[in-house]
Amino acid sequence: MKNKYVMVSGFAFSEETDMEKLSGYARKGWVLEGISGVFFYKLKKDTPQDIIYSVDYQKEATEEYFELFSQAGWRRVTSIGNEIHIFSAPADTKPIYSERDTELEKYVDVKNKTAKGSIYSLVSIAVSMALMVLSVAFIRQIFIFTLLLFIISIIAFVFNFMSYLAYNSRLKGKGNTENKNKLKLVSSICFLIAGIMNIISRNYGFAAMFLVIGIFDADSVLKSYKRKS
Repeated sequence: MKNKYVMVSGFAFSEETDMEKLSGYARKGWVLEGISGVFFYKLKKDTPQDIIYSVDYQKEATEEYFELFSQAGWRRVTSIGNEIHIFSAPADTKPIYSERDTELEKYVDVKNKTAKGSIYSLVSIAVSMALMVLSVAFIRQIFIFTLLLFIISIIAFVFNFMSYLAYNSRLKGKGNTENKNKLKLVSSICFLIAGIMNIISRNYGFAAMFLVIGIFDADSVLKSYKRKS
């Protein structure tokens, strides 16, 4: 097997945990190659390496931006939407951000973006609900379309709002494990609800995806509490 896929726990909730997990895989000879389908890390078989990973957020990153990291010993591994960037470096390399205040600055833009996404998706939820009512009363043929729009809007709201809460918690200095676990537990419940709603509307592909994410998040929270006890 040349490739292995590991689920992304969510940068908003488990950025540090995910990076440590990837370092652990690298020591076993599984090195990060990229992101597959947004939800999975794609690892490739290689020689065992003692490397560390770090995430940075930069909109429309330029070559100069990546060159600064390269000069500091950090190599870009992959990017998501030219906004979220994962870097790797030998284990003894100086961290990308050496001061906490500087490190927190990287979350400001992504927090604002998820806040806007939450507002837009709430508006979409309201519009789709109104259209559903109108479709039942006047145009039944578009009911399925409005129902799908409603479900997609809820999913978008869950993604954006839970991420907003997590990033906001980091910026306020409350990004401890307890708060992260609470947010992730709420997130898992929302994903499970989204999965059930997709089953009801017979969107089995989406249903399976959201149920898996919800179960995975709930399981990671339970494991975290078990390690404490």
